[in-house]
Amino acid sequence: MRLFIAVELTDEVIKNMVEMINELKETGAAVKWVEASNLHVTMKFLGWVEDRKIDNVIELASKAAAGTGGFKIKLEGTGTFPPGKSPRVLWVGITEGGDKLGKIAVSLEENLSRAGYRSEEREFSSHVTIGRIKNNEGVDKLKEKIGRYKDTGFGEAWIDSIAIMKSTLTPRGPVYEKIKEVKL
Repeated sequence: MRLFIAVELTDEVIKNMVEMINELKETGAAVKWVEASNLHVTMKFLGWVEDRKIDNVIELASKAAAGTGGFKIKLEGTGTFPPGKSPRVLWVGITEGGDKLGKIAVSLEENLSRAGYRSEEREFSSHVTIGRIKNNEGVDKLKEKIGRYKDTGFGEAWIDSIAIMKSTLTPRGPVYEKIKEVKL
């Protein structure tokens, strides 16, 4: 099954992001928007993992999270990856607690790659992906509109766990299911 490790968000934060997403949709840009139920912070994408190895992933994630303790994150600001002329991803940033998320992500990366799981090529960046740009249709209008949210706060969330998530691809988009929650 396809797995990733994530931090789940509060209903309030999701509601605030969805309000902005609905306004961004009005630009008519060619974007595959993330469904409200799928908004999260990806800590580590594993890809295909055999069913018999799921307990191993849970154990390694537990070790990576051990002793961290709960902390607050603040979701604020927007942007694109890459920044500039031809963005591919739209995101909401994390201004407080992102460093702690980063430490957990580094620990996850070390534990899982040592155990033979796929290594991440890019450095971890604390963010929530809200959409993936399909082509340049309407991108200028979209970039202008998302720029208006660069200083907007979307709320805070108390993080005291990470979740091992299953991703099932369907014609309507991915469906996520929590396999296990690991306390920090």
